[in-house]
Amino acid sequence: MKMRKLLLIALGSLLLASCKQEEIVYDHELPQFEIRNDAILLEFIAPTGTAVDDEIFIYGAFNGMDENTVLTDIQWKLEKATQSDQKWGIYLYPKDFAKGKSLMDGFTFVSKKAGAERDIEGKPVSHTLDVTVGTRTNIWAERWASYFAGGDQTRHDGVVVYVFDESGFENLCLYLYGEVDNLNGTWPGMKPTGTETINGVEFTYFDLGEDNTGLSETFIFNDNGSNQLADYGPVVIEEDLYLHITADGNVVPYSSTEPKDEKDGARVYVLDGVGWGMSTTLYLYGEVNNLNGGWPGMKVKGTTTIGEYIYLYYDMGAANEGLKENLIFSQSGKDQLKDYTDYTIGEDLYLYISTAGVEKIEDPEHPGDKTWFDPSPSEASIDIYFYNATETVPLTHVYAYGSSEAFGGWPGTAFTQMDSLMVFGIKLYHFTVPCHKNDVFNLIVNDSKGSNDGGAQLNDYVISATEDENELYLKVSDDNLAPLEMTVKAPLKK
Repeated sequence: MKMRKLLLIALGSLLLASCKQEEIVYDHELPQFEIRNDAILLEFIAPTGTAVDDEIFIYGAFNGMDENTVLTDIQWKLEKATQSDQKWGIYLYPKDFAKGKSLMDGFTFVSKKAGAERDIEGKPVSHTLDVTVGTRTNIWAERWASYFAGGDQTRHDGVVVYVFDESGFENLCLYLYGEVDNLNGTWPGMKPTGTETINGVEFTYFDLGEDNTGLSETFIFNDNGSNQLADYGPVVIEEDLYLHITADGNVVPYSSTEPKDEKDGARVYVLDGVGWGMSTTLYLYGEVNNLNGGWPGMKVKGTTTIGEYIYLYYDMGAANEGLKENLIFSQSGKDQLKDYTDYTIGEDLYLYISTAGVEKIEDPEHPGDKTWFDPSPSEASIDIYFYNATETVPLTHVYAYGSSEAFGGWPGTAFTQMDSLMVFGIKLYHFTVPCHKNDVFNLIVNDSKGSNDGGAQLNDYVISATEDENELYLKVSDDNLAPLEMTVKAPLKK
């Protein structure tokens, strides 16, 4: 049995032993984050109706921040609980507090979308709390400021870029360069501030920041760095901008009267059993090599729902009808699947891709038993134990990209913020990556600085969730990240 399971069983026994029979504990009151010995854990229960994609921060005398300045400082940003849509959490380290201050000096929570906390009468709120490290405390909020302003009014910081997004990217990011490079973050740039519905159309939006007004910048939209679109700009940041990212990856001004996507010749529809999503590329060779593009080939044009299944699709081009081609699917050039051969372009083709290969689907609405393909991937997790053996280079953080930013945005999570344990005389740092089965992550161990700031980092290390539960032991050295090998020596017999 895993060490983690033993710890959970022991904790569960203590909880059962101390819980009175008549106590009622509501789901949103249940613990969602693990206690850390060197941190104060606050679990924040948000007002009813708080958007699950909202960003919530903590400010007050204890950290010297106000409700406006704190919105740009991720150190004070709360983390959304994975198992609750009403709870956020944050670990506070007293060493980071303003000199001589504590939580007894007052703190307040603020929503990026809905403003600061208010009590039930609409008055400002300031909590005080006398707690020590190694504890967990629930904090309830009654209302956000927007409740008393006539509804959920979105607050923006400076010029807003509104994006009608048909890219299919799972993690849309916006990178800016020009008069100021790396504006609002090094590559891949900033994540969306939120979503907003205007005249019945849902936009993803980016707040560019009041201080950046007047700058001339060029935009690069990307899928968290893995795929990028052509540059858009330069644009002078002076008024709100409405853009449309089309299904074929073009960035154009948004128009409510734009024509719908037109089909160009035969289509290849793909049911994705690998989990590559929009990073799935299609290369064609045969009678004409590099048809529709050199390696790794075509990007996904769009997605469509057939029956209860979501298919990716690629247009072959009407001019290519009659050509006999072979198909190679890959994850943007990596981990390619076995070739699908002898497709004559003419009729639409429906395929299922998996790590086992590529299979033709005869009935796209009923592709087979759901044990063959489940459109809802099973939950999984990867428990990673790091041994940090660096000597000459101070590598301190772990970042991940791929299926998600599992360790948070760059530079990721610090080893000192992870749980630690001693095994056979060495200190291991433990981190649990929640994911789906077959998710893939690229780990980058780094010194918390970006490459443009002279930072140091190791080459990407690829891991995947091959089972519902996975366990990895990794060694961080000055020049690589590799599996940790531990040899337990038996005592000498007398």
